[in-house]
Amino acid sequence: MSYEHILVAVDLSQSSQEVIEKAVSLARSAKCKLSFAHVNVDRVALTPKEQQTLEEELQALAEQCGYPITDTFAVIGDLHIKLSGIVKRKNIDLVVCGHHHKLFSRLFSSIPKLANAVEADLLIVYLNQ
Repeated sequence: MSYEHILVAVDLSQSSQEVIEKAVSLARSAKCKLSFAHVNVDRVALTPKEQQTLEEELQALAEQCGYPITDTFAVIGDLHIKLSGIVKRKNIDLVVCGHHHKLFSRLFSSIPKLANAVEADLLIVYLNQ
């Protein structure tokens, strides 16, 4: 299957690099569009300065990835709801995100909700950190 638009969900941590590298590799192979999204799930509102900081961090990741980025999204809310909305609005056909294999992640993973909400293929990158 050939993808036309890949969305990478990043948490702006060092482990995001693994997820980005996987997505860039897939985008290069498919010669498709690539977009980045960061969903801040810990806040209900951001000050304009906090929003600008998030957007700058996301843009820095985009500039360092070595592949043209179509869009960047820095939003707050529930991961599965926000990504589902982006997928629908931007015609995303693959979402790439990472998953840490730690006890907390196993108990409270957002992956099942994401899999049920997103109307696109979903690639989960195993993160060992």
